[in-house]
Amino acid sequence: MKFDLLDRTPHLPSRIVNALQAEIDKGHLKPGDRLPGEQALAETFGVSRNVVREAIARLRSDGVVQSRQGIGAFVMREAASPILRIEPGTLSDRASFANVFEVRAMLEVRAAGLAAKRGTAAHRRAITAALERMRGTDKWADGGVDADLEFHRAVALATGNDYIAKVVSFVSEHMRDSIMATRRRPSARLDAIVEVTIAEHVAIHDAIMGGAAAEARAAMERHIINAAARAGIEIAADD
Repeated sequence: MKFDLLDRTPHLPSRIVNALQAEIDKGHLKPGDRLPGEQALAETFGVSRNVVREAIARLRSDGVVQSRQGIGAFVMREAASPILRIEPGTLSDRASFANVFEVRAMLEVRAAGLAAKRGTAAHRRAITAALERMRGTDKWADGGVDADLEFHRAVALATGNDYIAKVVSFVSEHMRDSIMATRRRPSARLDAIVEVTIAEHVAIHDAIMGGAAAEARAAMERHIINAAARAGIEIAADD
């Protein structure tokens, strides 16, 4: 299969998504096929691995591909029919960005409480593993951001509600750029941001591990309000 090199535009991930979906539609990539690796796709399209990673994340949130740890991404179905999509340009609008944080607050605060009440031992191990990754040696790099998003997905999965898990996964994948932008703000001290963010996740983690639903909800609400503030967005706490 042969892809054309992409012009360097602000929406490269979207263009890679479209190119890969076109290959799926043509039958060049079929359900069960493994996508080329990140490095191979980056070289093929002439972009960075971060751009490829974001494109794969969008395909995953649409249910088109599934990632298998240590193996790669596999095609799950023939075409994408997303009910909901957040285009990159949307999050450059301050009001829309604030709305996304409000959606997170409404959904993830409730999810944290349910995770505390319903999470199995396996769910809790996954939450702990994501937190430990956030604390690891790559916490300052993209790996730390990936672990942050994985933490939220693990909490959502611990609710035992697949629909909550799917929506949280969808929204969290689109927050990647906001996390990176917060880290790159001229006034930002990366070390302080990372350590404060980890501390907020520790509070969520500990409440869930203790089965304390109210505390888990409160910790998640504080985290999302603070995360929005770090991105320059003010959202109100639930009354």
